[in-house]
Amino acid sequence: MRGFEAEFSQAFADRGWVGEITPRLATDRWQRFAADCTAGYPWDLEDYLNDLTMRTVLSEVLEELAGPEAEELRDSIDRIDPDVRRVLAQESFPLHPREQWWLRNSPSYAAKTFSEEFESAYGVRIRPQSRFDDDVTELSRMLADGLTPAEACLRFRDSGRYAAATEGLFLRAARGALGLDRKESRILWSWLTGKTTDAELRSSLARTGR
Repeated sequence: MRGFEAEFSQAFADRGWVGEITPRLATDRWQRFAADCTAGYPWDLEDYLNDLTMRTVLSEVLEELAGPEAEELRDSIDRIDPDVRRVLAQESFPLHPREQWWLRNSPSYAAKTFSEEFESAYGVRIRPQSRFDDDVTELSRMLADGLTPAEACLRFRDSGRYAAATEGLFLRAARGALGLDRKESRILWSWLTGKTTDAELRSSLARTGR
């Protein structure tokens, strides 16, 4: 790691950031956050706060870095920010400065479990609305229609739906809709990450009584 990338990573480390971080990783992470917010944030409150922390540190780092690469990174983040701001539209924490709008505001809508967790933590109500929740409902419908959990997962994988495109979201949706226990979740994760075949998924879940 050299030049601007090393300077960027060191600036994060100087602020207590733990783990790998590069300009590309930071941009990609904020882009994923924007996409998840637009779809109705589906993850846990801790995940949400971690992304906000990254954005806060990023804003501090960008203030001190100079040069064409820093300017290019600012432009990239500036292009993503409006997508996030369209969802983080509720002013809920006015003690934060206006320029830190991602801390000052809360989502106007999100997945049901996240909305409940957020309200429990902060007393702020968020409208439950999410493509993720729609996907959980769709998986539940497949079971109600008589598909086995394995067949439901196989069909869901090919559906092109929001949660089907991300391994972690797929697992999260399947656990919510299909009631998978820890062992079954490990079986599904092995399949999602390409370590087992479709046939092995069917037989492994069948051996658990599914």
